[in-house]
Amino acid sequence: MKQKKRSLKQIGFFLLYTFAITWLCWIIIIIGNRYFNALWYGEPLFLILYSIGSLGPAISSYIIYRQFTEDFGEESFVKYIVGEKIDKKVWLIFGLFLIWRLFMVGIGFGINKPISILSVIINLPLLILLGGLEELGWRGILQPKLEKVVNYLPSILMVGAIWSIWHLPLWFIKGTIQSSFPFGLYLFSGIILTSSFTTLYKYTSNLFLCVLTHAWFNGCIGLALYIGNNGALQLNLNWKVIVVFSIELIVSVILGIAYSRKKALLC
Repeated sequence: MKQKKRSLKQIGFFLLYTFAITWLCWIIIIIGNRYFNALWYGEPLFLILYSIGSLGPAISSYIIYRQFTEDFGEESFVKYIVGEKIDKKVWLIFGLFLIWRLFMVGIGFGINKPISILSVIINLPLLILLGGLEELGWRGILQPKLEKVVNYLPSILMVGAIWSIWHLPLWFIKGTIQSSFPFGLYLFSGIILTSSFTTLYKYTSNLFLCVLTHAWFNGCIGLALYIGNNGALQLNLNWKVIVVFSIELIVSVILGIAYSRKKALLC
């Protein structure tokens, strides 16, 4: 009971900090767009506010870690991110996730030119900053704390929904990737990715690999949005895409449940 109460407290503070940081920055952009003809997509001030907003979960994870860790130290926070020594099994799991993403864009969206994949690699540092670092909050704080309060499957649904709602202001900003998605579809994809990234974290115990995987996904889906549609900001949703994402959801849920049950038996 005491552990649940502590977890709920951390969840509450994390969500408060995260939504306050992010929504404040993004709502300023919306106000600038609508009332002052300013802060348009791609402008320097827009990028500053957008970037700070994107880092909301990462900033909040640092605050929470510092607030609730008695023996806090900068080195301990770094260790919290990179985990213990990464063995061959962990690298194999991580590699399979990266290959799966290439399969996703190649089979699902028909993008198989090497130069396209190279562009993702080149842009990876930016993709980490403006997306990947979210994992420090979602997988590092919210998901594991929620699993101490509710079961695995409800926690997946809850984190997927919270993650999607956190992005909500971006539907009111022209030029963002989110503005090209119906929110219902984005919510469903958020639940799939929550299951997938959570499974990766369970089997690797490494937040940094989750950061890389998140960034890699954003790069791959960016190819589908732009290159796959001759520059148009939209997804070509065909039966292949549906099959690929359905497989990802089913496999990640099965693996996640198997891990949770195994851990429960050991405890």
